[in-house]
Amino acid sequence: MESHRQEGILFGVVWIILSALGEWAARIVIRHNPLYYTASNIGLMVEHAFDFIVVVLIPVFAFVALGIVWAMIRFHVKKGQRVELPTQWARTNRWFVGIWVVGTALINILFVLHPTTTATEHFFAIENPSTPQNRHALVVDVTARQWEWIFSYPQYGLTQTVNRNGQDLLELPVNHVVKLELRSYDPFHTYDQYADVIHSFWVPSWGIKEDVIPGETRTLYITPTRITSYAQNPMSRVQCAEVCGPGHPWMEAPLQVVSTAAFHRWIAQQQALQAHP
Repeated sequence: MESHRQEGILFGVVWIILSALGEWAARIVIRHNPLYYTASNIGLMVEHAFDFIVVVLIPVFAFVALGIVWAMIRFHVKKGQRVELPTQWARTNRWFVGIWVVGTALINILFVLHPTTTATEHFFAIENPSTPQNRHALVVDVTARQWEWIFSYPQYGLTQTVNRNGQDLLELPVNHVVKLELRSYDPFHTYDQYADVIHSFWVPSWGIKEDVIPGETRTLYITPTRITSYAQNPMSRVQCAEVCGPGHPWMEAPLQVVSTAAFHRWIAQQQALQAHP
């Protein structure tokens, strides 16, 4: 019995050390943020949720992984060798079983409350059209068609914005609420303009994906939080994330987030280009 207690203490000490090292390494990774490129308020919310889950689960992972390795070493038996195995106290110890069951339940309840419930409440608040910031949002109509993204700015009278190469371009001001109106149809074929397929609006650096379905208009509020561009980071792009036909892999458009002054200069350029194509 004394040897079991000593072994349990040794296991606990090693577990605490591994957990501490894991938490230290995780905070270094979180601080330097090499795993993802986040450029929106929703993306930051997703990033914080992921970081929280990782920090909480590191001790759990360390416990399970250490238990597996410990058992492999401690109870290793050579082929043909017969030994008397010690009592498996973990299966019969009520305190151990109770702590394991209650601890597992509490961790699952914690993740339901945070970040799941809190993030959902925050997301619903962001999507509330009656908030003051959303009432003054920049409106961008996003049309998905096989196989192209078309962006128009009704507040500025722009029906389709493109870059110097004639490629569809989504350009937005940083730290300004944007209201995206998402539709799926073909505006260039009036005889059957509503006969398109399901697409999916995805911007990797924003941490969001929204299905775009024919016959529906879906609204997405987003606030870009970083000046960025497709040239700076390929994750700043609009990509279709729903298989929509043979042209699906190439259904993308560059995204540029600029300062407010640069955005208004760009709007003036687009208006001049539309007036004199």
